[in-house]
Amino acid sequence: QVDALRHSYWMALLSQKIRSKKAYKFGLAHEKGNRIDFKKGKMEEGALPDSVSSVMDMENNKTGIALGKNNLQLNEQQLKERVIKEILNGKMKIIKKDTNGNFIDCTGNMISVKEWKGKWGIPKCLVSSDVVDKKWN
Repeated sequence: QVDALRHSYWMALLSQKIRSKKAYKFGLAHEKGNRIDFKKGKMEEGALPDSVSSVMDMENNKTGIALGKNNLQLNEQQLKERVIKEILNGKMKIIKKDTNGNFIDCTGNMISVKEWKGKWGIPKCLVSSDVVDKKWN
């Protein structure tokens, strides 16, 4: 949920300040940079980027852009609260994990970190952002 907040809020703010198309292109360039970083073995937020994380980020970017574009009257705090509300209502995407914090695939099987280390197409599973404990409040 934190990653969903970071991406969607960032894009919501950008789309309030600049045109939404420019915000989208900026987010797209960032994700393309993640693919390049993956190839170079560079970490992002303490982990090597992967394909599903990139798809998740782009989905959350799109949702954030729409929120910013459609809520120009909101200040930064109000916009942040709106984004959090949308996350808790399942409007964003997150990567599915088990109760121990391990990534799991869409059939519920734990993903072996060792087996998939250094691979772009890890079979992580995207789910709605409300499929976790709601510890925001």
